[in-house]
Amino acid sequence: MTECAAQPIVRVVRKGYIIRKSGKVERSSSTVSLIELGSHRIVVDTGFMEERDQLEKDFAALEVDPKSIESVINTHLHIDHYGGNDLFTNARIVAHEFEEPPLGAVRLSGETTLLPGIAVIPTPGHTRGSVSVFVEGRRRYAIVGDAIPTKANFDGHVPPSLCFDRNLAISSMDAILAWADVVVPGHDAIFEVLRRNNKG
Repeated sequence: MTECAAQPIVRVVRKGYIIRKSGKVERSSSTVSLIELGSHRIVVDTGFMEERDQLEKDFAALEVDPKSIESVINTHLHIDHYGGNDLFTNARIVAHEFEEPPLGAVRLSGETTLLPGIAVIPTPGHTRGSVSVFVEGRRRYAIVGDAIPTKANFDGHVPPSLCFDRNLAISSMDAILAWADVVVPGHDAIFEVLRRNNKG
């Protein structure tokens, strides 16, 4: 199979989490995902900075050299989503321009296709510049950061508790769920989107 005909593969390197105490977030770290298409490798979000050493071990366990990563996409620039960015020394950093990305980063505005079947899509609401990564292969994967932080947000159809704009957050969630077969949430295990079968 040629690289052009290859299908993108999505792997969760580390599942994100949220620890709450008395209803407040005490600690959190984002899901870290790896997208592979032929020889191309993209990481989406990099977790909390204090867990960077563990992240390096996670990539070693997958036999993936962090130096081989071409791009790191930050779904938004809260500290628990970009803390491991510096592990990927050869990667370009990609974030929405509304997130005030660091100098040297690629600043996105609208929908952007990175590679065939891999697109960065604005999904604002949690923050003004939140984005998701839509990966279309044999199945449609949406890597969504805090547009849908946990499966409980999906189950209850509720936006994240912290929102720049609640209505935008709900609209973004609905757009994701209308497209995706599988969601990789920002702080929970991967889950499937079940749709009603309209046949018959």
